[in-house]
Amino acid sequence: MANERTFSYLTTQLRSHAALHPRRTALIIDGRPDLLYGDWDRQSEALARGLLAAGTPRGTRIGIFFGDLDWSDYAVAYLGVLKAGGTVVHLPADIPVAELERRARQCGMAGIVHGRIPPPATAAVDWIRPLDELTVAGDQPVDLAHRPDDDAEIVYSSGTTGLARAVVVSHQNLATAGGPPSVMAHDEPAPMVASVGLGITASATTVSMVLNATPTTLALAPPGDAERMAALIERHAASTIMMTPHLAVLMVRDAVHRRHDLTSVTTVATASAFLHPALAAALLDVMPRAKVVGAYSASQAKPAVTIGTFDPKRPMSVGRPAPGTHVLITDARGAELATGEVGRIWLRSEGAPPRVRVDEGPESEGVPAGGWCDTGDLGHVDENGELYLFDRESDAIDTPHGLVSTLQVESAVFEHEAVADVAVVGTPTGVAAAVVPMADATDDPARLLAALAAHAAGRLAAHEIPGTVLLADALPRNALGKVVKREIQTWFATTATPSATDVTDTTGGAQS
Repeated sequence: MANERTFSYLTTQLRSHAALHPRRTALIIDGRPDLLYGDWDRQSEALARGLLAAGTPRGTRIGIFFGDLDWSDYAVAYLGVLKAGGTVVHLPADIPVAELERRARQCGMAGIVHGRIPPPATAAVDWIRPLDELTVAGDQPVDLAHRPDDDAEIVYSSGTTGLARAVVVSHQNLATAGGPPSVMAHDEPAPMVASVGLGITASATTVSMVLNATPTTLALAPPGDAERMAALIERHAASTIMMTPHLAVLMVRDAVHRRHDLTSVTTVATASAFLHPALAAALLDVMPRAKVVGAYSASQAKPAVTIGTFDPKRPMSVGRPAPGTHVLITDARGAELATGEVGRIWLRSEGAPPRVRVDEGPESEGVPAGGWCDTGDLGHVDENGELYLFDRESDAIDTPHGLVSTLQVESAVFEHEAVADVAVVGTPTGVAAAVVPMADATDDPARLLAALAAHAAGRLAAHEIPGTVLLADALPRNALGKVVKREIQTWFATTATPSATDVTDTTGGAQS
């Protein structure tokens, strides 16, 4: 079959890496034993052997549930289920029982493999067993041939705008999904360093990236721990690091560069959310040799992706299409828009079958023909084919004076030295901003509001300037580090009637 020659299954990649580099470290887990390629291959074989011995039919959907820093067992379970011909369903460690049961029913999940901590008890699956109880020792490799269109895994969206949505990924699609070339071609003695949560799309992508990339070592910091991330960068003199925009917020806010040497970094790879220009510039200030590389895609669209390097002259750019990726901008009816016009962003990839939504998509109309995937975002393309992000379609604020991009307003507010983090939302009265101040910012809320208003006035149109600013200790975020804006909207809904001169806290009490 010609298609099978164009990619290599993840299981094949692991066996190849283990055969060539059995003693090379695949994963360095902060404070835990490392995972070698040879051990990864051997232990995943043992799980596959156990699943097959238990009579697990091909295509069985099996959840994997690992928390904290159980990266070794997570990686073993992931590849073990694939080797047994199963379909992996990634489950985050903080999943509520109701959501676990919804996903189990939606996916037809047969059972769950777990680590040190079991998932919530539920009758929605037939079995829940720890990894070590499922493994069967042996010397004979599991000999199960995959087909390109076999289901490899099910990943869920971040759920920031509603219930998380499930996407089924075939083996061929999974094995052709990559990342920025500078990351995929990493072949240096220093490991890459990353901070990623387990059981989410990002952890699945991280494992597949390690196997699809040049054999390398990945050092993993605790999720969202800027201090440990910086310490690992310094310890390993890392040249390539991967982080979410939220971790960038924490690294800048906590000034970790004053305690750790970050000058070895040459590539900062970001994904999962838009990196505001002020944050990108701040990262470059403390990592003077680095470039900030971003990958833009959507759960259903991969391996379609645009890749871009941050340029302050084009702050809202998310790059150009990677080879085989196509971008389309349409109006609400699905008609293609002219260059420079803002509309819905659609992505399509050549050379890989599309990912399939488990549930019915939200697009009842306006879907262009040709296998396009809706990103849920708005943007435009310039004459050079570069894609510029405007906003999440559900986040953009419709005002009498035109559509307001919350991303652009946030980017402007972020430039103020007193702002550590910010999220902008629409309310019945207009544009509103929740701001996390820097630790050394003024403790006078009214004075801070006046400073932010003056700052925004020089950068935004009048209808874009937040009329209400709410001060918060932190913004609500999900496991991917994305701001959950619907929660912030409830903050404003439960505070006193806002006005252009009010500053409130997250409990709803006015600060004066």
